[in-house]
Amino acid sequence: MTSDERSSIDNAIWLCADHAALIDRDEVSYPIETLRTMKVRHEAACAKALRTGANPDLGADLLAVGPDVVFAGDVTDISAASWTLRLRHFVVGDINALISFVDEFGQAAPQDKYVLSNAIGDGRVLSNAPRLSKHDDGYSLLCPVAPGFPRVDVQRLGSGLALHPETHDLYLDSKGSIARLSGLDYFPQKVQSVLSMQRDENVFAPSAGMRFFEYYQTFKGTPWLALMMKLDLVRQAAIPRDDSSMGVKRTPLHCVTRVRGVELLAEEPTSNRLSVRVDFDVQGLGQWQREMFIYLPTREQMDARARLVEEMKHLR
Repeated sequence: MTSDERSSIDNAIWLCADHAALIDRDEVSYPIETLRTMKVRHEAACAKALRTGANPDLGADLLAVGPDVVFAGDVTDISAASWTLRLRHFVVGDINALISFVDEFGQAAPQDKYVLSNAIGDGRVLSNAPRLSKHDDGYSLLCPVAPGFPRVDVQRLGSGLALHPETHDLYLDSKGSIARLSGLDYFPQKVQSVLSMQRDENVFAPSAGMRFFEYYQTFKGTPWLALMMKLDLVRQAAIPRDDSSMGVKRTPLHCVTRVRGVELLAEEPTSNRLSVRVDFDVQGLGQWQREMFIYLPTREQMDARARLVEEMKHLR
């Protein structure tokens, strides 16, 4: 093995000093495949604990406060005007990032003032700066919130140009016109479109879009990835943005009332398409599940688009 292969996390197993010495001395009882099997089983058990909240030290929920703070914890109290959160373990950011968010709340962009909960599958716009309190067993956060943003009935979703399910290109209908979809028929394509637009891809609204690309780069191969992707879907369903094309404020997934789950059906994208299963509650429809391929750009493509965004800024 090369030095890099030997020091890779793929070649690592976390043990106490006694058992580390034991397996090094007894290669008959602990061959390589036995150790790899032990590692896989243990990581699977840890992943299940994360998904189900079975580990009391982590908390039963994954929560986000603004774009730069994500932590495991619990929602301990909900009222019409506030959510109270208990912090257990930071996944993105730290206590200093959270304090900075509280201090600089007044300068934050409106679309960045939010609290999200994976367990609830919903989120709220923050109406004021959160209040952080320290207790003997950790921290709690009182979040003043606005009422849940209204969703629209899926049959009133509107319409859009239809994309061919295999080529993802526009095509002609039986009358020779460019095909269109509306209402419930348009909804799957709308979901796929929202999920496939990454943050920094839209030169006219760089902060819009999903964070799947950056989460995939950071959390690939860990049980956190699907949880982080679900959290970002909650943001798209619950937190409104100004839609300049329509002159209204609405959430990108503006028919989704609750995000029940997201499951990765493949570890790697194929031809820039990542297979996932989403599970939503939809206004006017009820529970809706669908397997779909979402577009996931490469690092080179994202770097090229980032340069284009910077060029567009200089031209304004």
